[in-house]
Amino acid sequence: MSKNNGTVYLMALLYSIIIGFAFLTSKLALRYADPIDLLAYRFALSYFALTIAIRAGWVRIPKREKKEKRLPLLGISLMYPTLFFGFQTFGLTAATTSGAGIFSATTPVFALLLGALLLKEKSNALQKLSVAVSVGGLAFMSAASGDSLQGTTATGATLLLLSALSLAVYGVLARMLRNSYSAVQISHAMMRTGVVIFTLLALIRHAVNGTMPDLFAPLGEPGFWLPLLYISLMTTLVSSWLSNAVLARLEAFKVSLFVNLGNMISIASGVLLMNDHWSSAQTVGTACLLAGVIGANSRSLKRRLPAKPVAKGVDLG
Repeated sequence: MSKNNGTVYLMALLYSIIIGFAFLTSKLALRYADPIDLLAYRFALSYFALTIAIRAGWVRIPKREKKEKRLPLLGISLMYPTLFFGFQTFGLTAATTSGAGIFSATTPVFALLLGALLLKEKSNALQKLSVAVSVGGLAFMSAASGDSLQGTTATGATLLLLSALSLAVYGVLARMLRNSYSAVQISHAMMRTGVVIFTLLALIRHAVNGTMPDLFAPLGEPGFWLPLLYISLMTTLVSSWLSNAVLARLEAFKVSLFVNLGNMISIASGVLLMNDHWSSAQTVGTACLLAGVIGANSRSLKRRLPAKPVAKGVDLG
């Protein structure tokens, strides 16, 4: 493995670790805020933090050419975060946590199929098997947790599958746009779309219900700020840049396997920090997840599109 490839995989691993603690910190933040309100705060803070960094010159972003189109950036930012979180949020209201874990595990399958269809990426038998093993491991862990699919409606399952599909489409689109836009440009567009959509949804909901003071109530809670800062700056801002940068070098289905690895880290964090129960089924599932990630990345694809460098200087693009 070359030094450059090693850097890419370290970035992917860091991405997994960051999103692995997202569920725990989100649960803490949700003690004080409604899910839509939390999404509005999450993307507002991440967008303004990145904008300040760009304006201050801490992060350089390529100047937009006159002929450069914004539609591709709008398309990718609608897939993630808008549709992904939208489908996920409403899907969770009609599904169990285990059901959500099972359906979210299908993202690598969608990414593998879409990559082959749209990018003509060819995977070998080992990589296909590794995806199946990883998906099966996470689904097994989720199903063995007790509630399984009981309490998950057809609507909830459909919305969660659409959420997984949205994440896969985002990954493929990021691969397609990697030579046209930098990781920072894509991340900035994602943050901007997220703050506009979710802030509007939060304002409309509170205006209709006459509960506008409730929108600002969490800001007065000291316990709200630390988890909000983590999910805004780390889970949203830093992880989105890492994801976009890694997708410039790795196939979408490989990156989505690191998302599943993040789910495993999320379970482990609950055991270590929240005294959640660790079962033998989770040990088996973890082994499958790790084997899947290693197997899928053990050999390069038969055909790879030319990759853009991860970053130059402090361009972070």
